[in-house]
Amino acid sequence: MPKKSTKSKSKRVPLKQKHKVIRKVKEHHKKKAKEAKKLGLNRKPRAEKDPGIPNDWPFKEQELKALEARRARALEEIELKKVARKEK
Repeated sequence: MPKKSTKSKSKRVPLKQKHKVIRKVKEHHKKKAKEAKKLGLNRKPRAEKDPGIPNDWPFKEQELKALEARRARALEEIELKKVARKEK
């Protein structure tokens, strides 16, 4: 039985095979991106928009204060999540 060579095998590949592999990888990535787009995995959640309260609205100041409190609470929750993530 002949001994196996200890030399490393050459990494040379014919261009036809090289381009075939590149094409297959490209197709695979394209398919994965299409599926992710269909499922909506890459989308960022939209920020809450300003409701645009009219000036003649009754209790406008109270509504604006409540909106500001909600925003502050949301920012506080985000900060708490960051701290918790760093502790882990």
